[in-house]
Amino acid sequence: MSFIEAFLMALALSADALVCAAVTGKRRFAPAARMRCAMQMALTFGLFQALMPVAGFYAGAGIVAFIHRFDHWAAFCLLTAVSLKMLKDALSGDKPEEECCRISLTALLMLGIATSIDALALGFSIGLIYDTILFFALLTGITCALITICGFIAGQWLSTFKSLDKVLNTTGALVLLGIGIKILIEHQVFV
Repeated sequence: MSFIEAFLMALALSADALVCAAVTGKRRFAPAARMRCAMQMALTFGLFQALMPVAGFYAGAGIVAFIHRFDHWAAFCLLTAVSLKMLKDALSGDKPEEECCRISLTALLMLGIATSIDALALGFSIGLIYDTILFFALLTGITCALITICGFIAGQWLSTFKSLDKVLNTTGALVLLGIGIKILIEHQVFV
């Protein structure tokens, strides 16, 4: 696999992580917590995006076929849960001055899994064509981590528009829900 092919696949796999990071970064974090949260998200998303293709590569057809039956529902449920929580927070009328200090480990892991499930099947596909997955997995993890940081920074920039808080938070929640629905459509659940 050429570097260009691997990089383009890594970018495609990182798109969901970018959106999730921007939506999460939209929250107003205490100044001391911003960098820590961005690094936690980058590490989590990068690690999941690197490990899932490796798991798919080595798991074989049986495991991937078994997981493929419900992976889209798992991703949809995880993204929907996070989306509904964000929508509730956006509409609850919290004080705009309120700052949060961290993102919960549960939310972080849910987002990490939900945004990387498609990498599992890709890892299996790569195993049918190539002899190794390590280069691709490493490139995907690093690419996703860097894109996650960029998304988080973009979200932090959006958080400066305080008058648009409810609109941006609601939009972010709907985008995550949309990603979940897109996953169901791609798996032809509605056909």
